Amino acid sequence: MKLGRRSLLTASLGAAQLALLSRSGVARAQDAGVNPNGPTKLLTIFLPGGWMSPFAVIPWSDTELPTVLPTPFLEFNEPIYCTAAQVKNLDGSSVPGRIRVPALWDEPELTAGRPDRRMNTSPHGWSWKAHQLWNNACVVHGVDQGTVAHAGGQMSALCGIASSELKAPTLNAVVADRLFDRFPDRPVPSVWIGGPTPGQLNLRTEAAPAHLTSQSSVNKLLSDRLAMPWNGLRARDVNSTIAPVAFDGAAIPNANFVLNPLEARTLRRMRELRGTVNPGSEAVVQQLHDSLLGVSKLLARDVATAVQNTRGVEHTMPPFWGPASTNNFAIDLGNAFSDNGARWNADFDIALKLLKADVCSSVAVGASGAANWSFDAGHAEGHRRSFIQARGIFEIIGRLLGEMKATPRPTGTQPNRTLLDETLVVVISDFARTLPRFSFSSDHWAANSVIFAGGGLQTNKTVGGYLIPNRPASDIQGHDCAPVPILDGTTMAMRPPRSADVITTALTILGITGHRITGGNGEILGVRA
Repeated sequence: MKLGRRSLLTASLGAAQLALLSRSGVARAQDAGVNPNGPTKLLTIFLPGGWMSPFAVIPWSDTELPTVLPTPFLEFNEPIYCTAAQVKNLDGSSVPGRIRVPALWDEPELTAGRPDRRMNTSPHGWSWKAHQLWNNACVVHGVDQGTVAHAGGQMSALCGIASSELKAPTLNAVVADRLFDRFPDRPVPSVWIGGPTPGQLNLRTEAAPAHLTSQSSVNKLLSDRLAMPWNGLRARDVNSTIAPVAFDGAAIPNANFVLNPLEARTLRRMRELRGTVNPGSEAVVQQLHDSLLGVSKLLARDVATAVQNTRGVEHTMPPFWGPASTNNFAIDLGNAFSDNGARWNADFDIALKLLKADVCSSVAVGASGAANWSFDAGHAEGHRRSFIQARGIFEIIGRLLGEMKATPRPTGTQPNRTLLDETLVVVISDFARTLPRFSFSSDHWAANSVIFAGGGLQTNKTVGGYLIPNRPASDIQGHDCAPVPILDGTTMAMRPPRSADVITTALTILGITGHRITGGNGEILGVRA
């Protein structure tokens, strides 16, 4: 979505081509309607390489834990693995089926009023307890990704089909496409911040993501601030009388932007072709007209200023954001495993700004491990690296959700609504890693856990699980996922959940139904409120 002058026509032609495809019978899913208490935005966090999710959110019962947990030890003053006694429900209860984690922190140490202090404790995951995020999350264990190949796992997580190439629109693209009509005042429907590209495939151009990673990228792609491409074309700055009209010349109700002379002349010339060409050509001209009108609206909204004037982290400072003088997503993972969170800080900061400024419906973030490592680590050195990386990113995600939870977004009759209530957050990856008890090396495992957080959920619960047969790692594949109730249309089934079901469940929470995925897909029951 590059908005230089040369690319405007390209984008418009893309919209026209997609319109012609829709006239030829390409079906679009229908909305189920807005849930007034549910989320209206999507944030996906993709962890590249396959993370060991069961090391962050524990899926096993007390009786199962001794069969899968390896013996704990210390490395770089970091606790590696945990004992069964250290696995706790986040809410402090002993009720089965709730979200549980390896509670390795020293709570008195962390609550002693010294946020820069990190002695004698490991805070990874503490943020989930500090912000009481069990009240905002649901975890699905044992999701069958259908593959142990990285390319296939990425596509499986993004679109629900395990393949080396994109064969269906991604979750982010479907959400951007379907919510575009509901929220026309969000000028950037889809944003991509690292990780694999959330491609829109056969959806309209509004579902294509804008690649943003910083304020400077916002200035380049979504504004007319830069002098070289826009010099002399900013007449909108001094002319506030040219109002936009629809292709048929009718006034646009509640139009809150004006055109510059170049836009006004181009759009007027397109409207003059109405009724003078054949219907097919007129349809193309109308798509060009409406697409350029959308670009004009985007530039007139001045997204760059809206994002620049919005703070990312502003409400929270849980322990160990970094040095006491800063407010970032830094975390010390010990010696070579630390990059002070520079990558996390930049990416999550721009994601927060976009969500808080309410300029987009779908945000996709790629979150690599500490020191910018892929989570595909530990093939030769065992699971200790996977354990540190999993708990590290789990802590960072908790801090992000804590900031969203502390950001008020009151609407209508919901004075206590927050940005987290307004957003559905889905944490996904290629797959997980083989179980330590069955494999020394941390190899690819087609089973995985997916974290849902935000609005519209049944919270503080887990759905599904892992079957733990006593067999070698070479036999551990997706059939180790426990069956759960799946609703596919009007048909109920008991089977292991698949990545396609994760996508369908997320869409249903957002009020979107009718999206079909090759191979079958349904809603995982027990996740949606």
